[in-house]
Amino acid sequence: MAAITLLAFASMAASLFIADTTQGLATAINESGALRMRAYRIASYLTQDNVNDREHWEEIHKLIQEFEQHIHNSNLTNVLQADQHHLFHKAYQKILNQWQQEIRPLFEIYMDGIIDTGSNDNDMIDMSISSAAVINLRNQYFMIVSDFVKNIDKLVSLLEQDTETKIRHLHNFQFFSLLLTTLLTITALIIVYRRIHKPLKQLLTGAEQASRGDFSFHVACTGKDEIGRLGQAFNTMAEDLSKIYNELEDRVKQKTTDLEKSNCSLELLYKTVKRLNEAESPHTVYNDILKDIEKYSGTGRGAICLKNDKTDNAAMIASTWITNRLTQHLCKKSNCQKCLNTEKNQLIKLNDGTNNQKNIYTFPIINQSQHYGVLIIEPSNNTEINQWQRQLLEAIARHIGIAINISQQSAEKRRMALIEERGAIARELHDSLAQSLTFMKIQVSRLESIIEKTAADSEASSIVSELRIGLNSAYKELRELLTTFRLKIDGHDFNNALAKTILEFNDRSSTEIIFDNDINYWELTPNEEIHMLQLVRESLSNIIKHANASHAHIRIKYKNNGDIQMTIRDNGIGINLHDSKTHHYGLSIMKERAQSLNGTLSISKHADGGTIIKLFFTPTNKLLPVELRNSHSNF
Repeated sequence: MAAITLLAFASMAASLFIADTTQGLATAINESGALRMRAYRIASYLTQDNVNDREHWEEIHKLIQEFEQHIHNSNLTNVLQADQHHLFHKAYQKILNQWQQEIRPLFEIYMDGIIDTGSNDNDMIDMSISSAAVINLRNQYFMIVSDFVKNIDKLVSLLEQDTETKIRHLHNFQFFSLLLTTLLTITALIIVYRRIHKPLKQLLTGAEQASRGDFSFHVACTGKDEIGRLGQAFNTMAEDLSKIYNELEDRVKQKTTDLEKSNCSLELLYKTVKRLNEAESPHTVYNDILKDIEKYSGTGRGAICLKNDKTDNAAMIASTWITNRLTQHLCKKSNCQKCLNTEKNQLIKLNDGTNNQKNIYTFPIINQSQHYGVLIIEPSNNTEINQWQRQLLEAIARHIGIAINISQQSAEKRRMALIEERGAIARELHDSLAQSLTFMKIQVSRLESIIEKTAADSEASSIVSELRIGLNSAYKELRELLTTFRLKIDGHDFNNALAKTILEFNDRSSTEIIFDNDINYWELTPNEEIHMLQLVRESLSNIIKHANASHAHIRIKYKNNGDIQMTIRDNGIGINLHDSKTHHYGLSIMKERAQSLNGTLSISKHADGGTIIKLFFTPTNKLLPVELRNSHSNF
């Protein structure tokens, strides 16, 4: 744009300069032409015949004066005398010299005295010029005027050529100025297109894409000019906006992920609490809880191990592991102690039996400083568990502990209510039936004394004797029943209650009773505890009273499917199932108790002698099947 402006100024300046230099040339040409015309007019007047006419010579004199005026005209002399070395000046000087040195003296010689220029009345002084003199003047003038006019023509021609040259130069300069202006304009347009239009279009495209959230567009114009700096600023802004947008997207994704995690956590906690609250026993929903944990928390499979209150042993109550390799290594006694002997969650690295190291996380199931067991979780893909997952699993473990505590408190309340009810029944039996039997025994004794004194027949004595035996048997069974009703199970330790029962019957009889318990973990309902204890007592009572056995063996163990099997065997005479004596009514009661446990009771003779009593039932808090449980002693 500066070049175009400078070129325009140069063109205008050149035009003004050339116009200024050509100023006066036209007048000079006219004046030069006037000199030529007057030279011819003088020649024309000299050819006339009226040489003695005063007016004729006055007219010639007037033409000479006019010639003098025109040849010395300032319009002509200013143009021609500007440069003394210029052809104009030389040509003009030649004409002037020829006029002053040749033509004017010629007229002065012949016209001297003809016209008295000093006369006031302009009268002719001497008209005696001869014809020969006029002819001589004419001939000499004609000889000079031809060359003189040629010199004048040459001057006119030089003036015309100079004028044409300047006009041609002006034309050429204007043409090249126009050409250069056009080229510069095209160049400017190209530069404007490349450096302004195209970059601005790129910036506009980038702005439109940025308005749609796409900050990946970058402009190519990054030079040092204003548009380039604007392009650099746009690219920097796009990169910054892209970073900010990506950060915002990441934050939104993170917040969305956190919300999803929170929703999953809340849903998992809700389902866990709902299952624990709606279930009759927490044990029945452990597998469902483990499946929910795997589904909603993004972790792997897991298990729940609960321990006995009185020992350090534990049992795997529920598990979602398919194979038992990991559980076999996990449930080794050393690893079991690692899980149980801590009140904080921990990471345990162990071998799964295939030389692969597994990461196992344990979360203690605790409530009010009471340690019930651990929640064991295997992370997915053997990675680490995230912090939010740990917090969630800790909360679930706490809820399980709360549910177990509530269940135990509820069971204890039911147990206490049952004990109170049985104690009340025992008191009622003691205050009513026991006293009645005692009174009847006294009356039978009095009756025997009367019969002996009256010497009654032997049949009456036999009846009275059988009546005494029946009363003694009924009284003994009533005392045993009262003992059973007054039996208490304290401290949630059913094994201890069984051990006390075995010790009691060992002390009461000569029969050696062996108690073999393969199960160290118990989590029975109060109803199951009472019925099992009653079955043991009833069986031992029958063995002592009727079997004449030297020893008896009681064994309790788990079946493969997780059911409980209790076997009571003696080496006595064996039971007669077809005997309908009245004291066999206890067998039907035992069967009724087995039915109350939703189990089966079988009583049979052993091939080697003695009786075998087997009880099978599924506990409410059932343990895992044997293929998912370890066979070590801690189970």
